[in-house]
Amino acid sequence: MSKSQVTITWMFYMLLLFRRRLCLTWDELDILQQNYKLSDFLLAQYELLHYYDNDYIIEDILRYIRDQGGDIRDIQRAG
Repeated sequence: MSKSQVTITWMFYMLLLFRRRLCLTWDELDILQQNYKLSDFLLAQYELLHYYDNDYIIEDILRYIRDQGGDIRDIQRAG
């Protein structure tokens, strides 16, 4: 695989894990993706983040959303 294929595969995997961790539907993830440009964030941060474990990366995505003015409680479904 080329580096770009590895990077894109990693990004999609992180979004999948993020969706699962927050118990989001695909539609809810799509809304977050559109509102916060999560794939752009992950791709821009790949060189740093891919060294960290998945839990850290998910927490970093959550921090990024908060830094953009998002409220995690608004996106989590009552569970």
